Amino acid sequence: MPPKANAHSVSPNNPCPFLRALVSAGMLPDDVASLSEVTEVITRVEKTGDGHPNLPGAAIRAIAAAANGLNPLQVARNAKGGVQLNALRNGPLDKKGAGSGILDAEANVVATELDRLDEFASDKVSVSGEKERGLDLKELVHMMNENFTRAAGRRRVIDRFLMDGEWPILLKVMGKEGKDGRYLSVAEVRQLFLKRKLPERMMSQFAL
Repeated sequence: MPPKANAHSVSPNNPCPFLRALVSAGMLPDDVASLSEVTEVITRVEKTGDGHPNLPGAAIRAIAAAANGLNPLQVARNAKGGVQLNALRNGPLDKKGAGSGILDAEANVVATELDRLDEFASDKVSVSGEKERGLDLKELVHMMNENFTRAAGRRRVIDRFLMDGEWPILLKVMGKEGKDGRYLSVAEVRQLFLKRKLPERMMSQFAL
């Protein structure tokens, strides 16, 4: 399914910036999506990224099945009826403020937290010679460690592990190939949060 021109509304109870972009583009519904639909859309989108990254479909389905709750009944309900994208907040994958803090509890962008990305970024050069601010894996790990440290007193041990399923995966899917390795463009991450849009270099391929 190609992305639609007009932005669709996205529930504040969907705190994942990547999924929010897919819902906004009309590629996923704002409520319930079957595991096969979620897997198919994410697989198609990731293949438009630099280097055609590939996430295991089984892993995507497993995460979607547990996204609304770890209770066996809830997992079975997701597997049969689909994942509730508008009910992910406060679920088992929600770090409840222990992460980047870029989206608040109502899914509003916190400008100071978004600007904070640049504190961990450095100047990158793409393979085409374009210079821009970006975050490589080492810098993302540093940022995640700092996020976990500042959440002392309100964090869970699992929150640090959950972070590894977010920024590094976003790097794999949305990252750009640079002369010194793969990196996330700060400008593209800002667009992801502020406009709920994936990079045009990726989305344009759906028109081919």
